[in-house]
Amino acid sequence: MPDKTFLLIANGELDKRTLKNIQLDRIDRIVAADGGTMKALSYGIVPDVVIGDLDSIPPDVRKKLGGRIRFIHQPSQELNDLEKALIYCRQENAGCVIVLGFTGERIDHTMNNFSILARYDETMNLEMVDRFARMFFVRDRFEYKGKKGQTVSLIPLGRVDGVTTKGLRYPLRDEPLHFGVREGASNECTEGPFGITIGNGVLLVFVNEMDDND
Repeated sequence: MPDKTFLLIANGELDKRTLKNIQLDRIDRIVAADGGTMKALSYGIVPDVVIGDLDSIPPDVRKKLGGRIRFIHQPSQELNDLEKALIYCRQENAGCVIVLGFTGERIDHTMNNFSILARYDETMNLEMVDRFARMFFVRDRFEYKGKKGQTVSLIPLGRVDGVTTKGLRYPLRDEPLHFGVREGASNECTEGPFGITIGNGVLLVFVNEMDDND
């Protein structure tokens, strides 16, 4: 899989705490999904590429930054701007895509974005970050450095069989998790790295950020 790392900024919630957890020096390309451009610019981040309807960017901003940013107009109403940006990242052979701004006040939008993101994690390594956690899709095995005491939640997308964990306070040993039946919320890292393997299904793993004084 290609080793380039892209940063994708969508038009959701973005704040200083989220950005503090991003190492911009490891980013090869910054991609903004339409309105995510304005969120990025408000924190002094200038995207390399902007893709989407382009109806959320004032004309004066486009004119001012036209020489520094590549604007890709994708007016299709069949796809939202996040998915258009993900397709672009896949076409550009991104190996890892760090996604910001995919959550917000509307839970339906956030859940829809998770559904969209789950369509692309098999072709790119997706790392989703908000102010509270880093999130990953797991379809086979997963290992994360982690910190002792760090909260880890395992949320099944549908039914997930054969879940086995290592390095978590409440271990699972070849057990099922099932959305609406049994989840694995609020587990805790006891050593790093911790590991998770599954037999089949898709598991959404939340690794919650610890406060600086933890």
